[in-house]
Amino acid sequence: MQFWRVLHVGVKERRTCDASAWALLASIAVLIGVLELRRPLVIEPASSIPFLIACAPVVAVALCYTYLRPRQNFAVMAITLSQMLVFSMMGCVLQYLLAREGGPMWDATLSGCDKALGVDWLSLVRTVDAHPVVAWTLGKAYQAMIPEAIAVILILGVLNRLDQLRVFLLAGMLCGAIIIILSPLFPSVSSYVFLGLTQADFKHVNVVPGYSQLADFEALRRGTFTVIHLPQLQGIIAFPSYHAGLATTNAWGFWNSRIEWLRWPGMLLAAATIISAPVFGGHYVVDVLGGIAIAVCSIIAAKRLAYWRGITLPLKASLSGHSEEAFAP
Repeated sequence: MQFWRVLHVGVKERRTCDASAWALLASIAVLIGVLELRRPLVIEPASSIPFLIACAPVVAVALCYTYLRPRQNFAVMAITLSQMLVFSMMGCVLQYLLAREGGPMWDATLSGCDKALGVDWLSLVRTVDAHPVVAWTLGKAYQAMIPEAIAVILILGVLNRLDQLRVFLLAGMLCGAIIIILSPLFPSVSSYVFLGLTQADFKHVNVVPGYSQLADFEALRRGTFTVIHLPQLQGIIAFPSYHAGLATTNAWGFWNSRIEWLRWPGMLLAAATIISAPVFGGHYVVDVLGGIAIAVCSIIAAKRLAYWRGITLPLKASLSGHSEEAFAP
């Protein structure tokens, strides 16, 4: 009872269960099941071992701070990290399954949208490439998307801002789910692939991330990708940009830390991640704008869904003597 309560309890909800995040995870699991029944794609069972190893210590921490040394913020923080791990794994599987459903490629249209907005993507990349320090900084920022999200979870958890933590997690998951579901409607590759640019065309900008997903993406569309190895999965979505989407929710999370020396550096790092998406990920600028727009809508929706009474369940106090008092303010 106590552990179940920590999974759901909210500071302002008076012992009610917020099922929003769990409902979303369950929905993704159902969608994966439907797609697997329709067109099976084998998931190598042994490849789940690294995922289970990563989850085990997080769950252990949650159990520790639920039963042995009751600390609500640490327990909720650990549960949030485990939810993020589960969503990341299922989201990767879902995007691979959906990539097989895509129609004609949208690269020419997306590139045309950039031009219609007055954006010269190649000039932007060459400008960054001409400044080694800027290129190095943005390269590191591009790799920081997931560490940023983990940092936000830890910061909000340690500061006991559990309401904001719950909204942050749900917003990030909603943003990712929407982007993944939209991706087969607008199949595309990176600008580097579309324009036929290689590493030889640049000195300081690394184009490898723009090509890393190409082999899997093309194999999925041809039907020659037959076995999923979980540790080898990678992001294969170009439009909308999940880098831009998650970085936007990360910026919101850093802002809600309300500690100046954490807020501004975190938001600057998140902004750098957004800027790095078209440079190192080869995203079109409209990819980035689409990711930001979806993230903003997800944050607004998460603020409502996190405390929607329609999907909450009353909690009964555990009969054990400490369950009612363990997380009492």
